[in-house]
Amino acid sequence: MLLLSFSAISAQSFEFRYHGESLADGAMVTIAAQEDEWGFGELCCYTNPSSDANNGLVLKLLSGSQAQVGSATLTINQNTLNPTTLSWCMGGLCVYFGDKTSLTKENFSVNGGSENVQFDAEDIQSEGVLLATLTATIGNETHTVKIKFTNGDQDIPVRGDVNGDGNVTAADVTHLYNVLLNNDYTGVVNADQNGDNEVTSSDVTAVYNILLNK
Repeated sequence: MLLLSFSAISAQSFEFRYHGESLADGAMVTIAAQEDEWGFGELCCYTNPSSDANNGLVLKLLSGSQAQVGSATLTINQNTLNPTTLSWCMGGLCVYFGDKTSLTKENFSVNGGSENVQFDAEDIQSEGVLLATLTATIGNETHTVKIKFTNGDQDIPVRGDVNGDGNVTAADVTHLYNVLLNNDYTGVVNADQNGDNEVTSSDVTAVYNILLNK
């Protein structure tokens, strides 16, 4: 008798959404600085500028998922905006970065099916960009979203330059492998090289083609 075994495939239990639209794992949301909501003329960026979940970045539990407890880490990869205050509110707790570049929240709760991600850069002092990576884990499932705050005109990124050093080298391929194999976005500025809003082996191929034809 032939016995067949099938591996159980777990359905995805949560995802990140922006303006109500589902985000591919590792996708980037880009938000331009604007005057703050209080009318003081300060330049600020907010991932969720109101209580409306469709107006910002949200961690969404998918159909059939109950209230969950998870962990999340928000890492600043690059910051040339020099905001006076940089804060992160999620799961009922707000924390301030100060001189830290990475913060982790253990045992944050997701109730009511979704949780707003409030990541704020207030009183921005300089033109430039702030790049951050938010990674959340619930159970054995992990998803990542990239956040890009901008102020002023930005240079067009060099195609193939994954780590943002202005050059296309083997280091860019290594960074992509770290994303694909370990979900590690450390030092990554632009992982989506082919513009399909996903990070896959096709992005590695795109960088290889640039290196081979330099």
